[in-house]
Amino acid sequence: MSPADTSDEDISCRTKVPFATHSEAKRQWKWLRKQPGRQHLEIYECRYCPAYHIGNPPGFQTYRRPGSPYTTGHRTAA
Repeated sequence: MSPADTSDEDISCRTKVPFATHSEAKRQWKWLRKQPGRQHLEIYECRYCPAYHIGNPPGFQTYRRPGSPYTTGHRTAA
């Protein structure tokens, strides 16, 4: 799947590891945040499935979405 062909559901749910509880996600999140370049990750309750995921905060994209002029890897202006 190329980033240009992805939907919001693909990006926020289908490509992420599901965690049944917030505490389960938090255990993994604590480990991930110690990795280089991962300090910005957040836990969020999915709006597409009954699970929690770990991902970039809104606007902090590291991939190109349709209509985006370029990939920034930094928070974009909202």
